[in-house]
Formats: sequence, structure tokens, C-alpha cells
Amino acid sequence: MHKQVSGERAHILSQRILDIPETLYQRRSLEASLHLFHSPGQKIKFSQAEGASPSALSRFFNVYDWDSDRCWDEMQDIQWRILLDVAHSKRRPRLRLSVDLTTLEKVGTQLPYVSVYNGRHGIHLVALFAEYGALQFSISYRVYQGKHTSTPVTLALDLLEGVRHLDFEFVVGVRSNRRTDHPGRVTVADCPHGGYVNLANWSLETLSLGRVDRGDREFFAVSSELLEGDEIVAEGAHRWGVESFFKEGKHQFGLAQFALRTARGLDRWILMVFLAFTLTMLHRSEGMTLKEAARLALYTLFPVVRLNHLLSQLQKEREFLLQHGYSLSYARCKL
Repeated sequence: MHKQVSGERAHILSQRILDIPETLYQRRSLEASLHLFHSPGQKIKFSQAEGASPSALSRFFNVYDWDSDRCWDEMQDIQWRILLDVAHSKRRPRLRLSVDLTTLEKVGTQLPYVSVYNGRHGIHLVALFAEYGALQFSISYRVYQGKHTSTPVTLALDLLEGVRHLDFEFVVGVRSNRRTDHPGRVTVADCPHGGYVNLANWSLETLSLGRVDRGDREFFAVSSELLEGDEIVAEGAHRWGVESFFKEGKHQFGLAQFALRTARGLDRWILMVFLAFTLTMLHRSEGMTLKEAARLALYTLFPVVRLNHLLSQLQKEREFLLQHGYSLSYARCKL
């Protein structure tokens, strides 16, 4: 059921994404971008794109007014629909959410939102990652913009605000110094394992708390469902998924390679990373590498991209073929 539902939704998403650009010129740039970001492990360079020039892609990311906000909406709509479809048989489905901060280490001041946080210089992203069973999605993000702006905690709460209306329960990790609404300076570190807490600056209802000692550190998680403390800890132990995404997003899907100089470019770059990761996860089977799954997703959902790639390869070999007495021609057949 999971593969069937996911496959249908993935096809719907791919068609909606391709329909967003209003001009053929911009659609070609989108197709070229999809090809670049579905190439895990390869450095993303606009100069290596097929079907669009580097300058065209630069304008596509930084300048043109194609509706990338709609692209975010379409992707997130499909992500939540898949999660709901797969979880529909559960009386109270429990979605595992991870909200964490990662840094794209950058130097200089020409890139957008570069600042210093916890001694690290770069672009600081707070990302929302969702898991339900084998499903894994990078959903959305916020950017920490430095001193005197919204803190990473506030940004994390903002990401979580829209989840409960979907009727999911969630377990999410919290820091030991997270304030509660008790009088005085009471943090979650002062509250008992399995107890109930109300977090300060938290618009949702009472949560239950789990805590676990890992030797030199103690970890905390809260649940929207009033679970036993040990159940919360067991769920919280699975938060490695977001760490895995940060690693794969940076090193496999080009997140760390961002080097555009506009905030719009950053948002669209992250969009392509999240979209490529989502579609890759929907096509990945046990034993399949990320590269294999990404290629399968690309060629299954965007066949025109594969066709353009094949035609481009043939054109590159045109001179070689002519030297050996072969001519090259192709025509589209109606099926």
C-alpha cells in the first residue's frame, strides 16, 4: 500500500511542479535544475546543466518571478497527504517530528543571512523533518538571521504550529534549559520523567515529558499524546533521521554547495534539495543507493529530462559518428 500510494502521489507532484513555470524557457530551466539536483554525490554546477545555460539558471534561481511559493505548497501538500494516506488505518497515528538546526558553513558577507551562531560562521537553518514508518520527508525550514531576530527555538515552534490540525500526535526533542510556564525560572530539567509540562511561549496543550541519561549528557523529549516517560524516550531515540538528512542533504544533494547571493536564490536552492530528497525517498527500496533511487525518480517522473539527456549525449558524439560514416537523425513518434 505504501509504494502504491507514494507512487501515485509522486506522479501527481511531478506534474504539478512542471506546470508551475508559465513559459517554456523557464520550464526548461526547471527541468535542467531537476537533473542537477537528482545527481547525488556530484558537485552542482550550473555550467554542467543540460538544456539551459548557466546564465539562464542563475536568472531562474535569483531573478525570475516564477511561483516557487506554489512549488513549496504543492510539495508539502503531497507530503502530508502521503503521510495521512499511509496512517489512515491507525486510530491515533503518531507522527515522528524532528526540528533541528544545521549550519551551512560559509565565509564572507556576500551570501544572504550569513551570521555567527554558537561559534560557527555561515547560514543557520532550522529544519522540520517528518517520519512515519519508512516514510521520511524534509518538510520546511526557517533561517536564523542573527542577533535581535527570532531565536532558533522560536523558529522551531513556528514550524510546529501547523502540524496538529492534521490530527497527528508528535514527539519532539527539547533542550534541557527549555522554560516552562511554572512561576519562577523552571526548566524541563527540573521536571520529572513521565510528568506533565506546559512550555513557555507554547500555544499548544499540556505535554508529557521523557528524559534519559546518556552518561555525560541527559536528553529530553515531549509528547503531544500523554504517554509514559519510557514510551517518549523510545520514540525520541529515533531522531537520528534528521541528522541523516542533514548529512545526505549537504553531501549528496548539494545543500552545502549553495553559493548564490540572493535570499530568493537560497529559498529556491533549498526547495530543489528538499524536492529531490523527497522524490528520491519515495523511490528508494531496500538495498538501493541514493544515486540509484534519485535516477529512478528522475527518469520515472520526468521522462522528458531523460530524453533531453540522451539527445544531448548523441549531439556530443555527432562528430565522432560522422567520422565513421554514420549520420544522426531522430524524430518524435506518436504512440
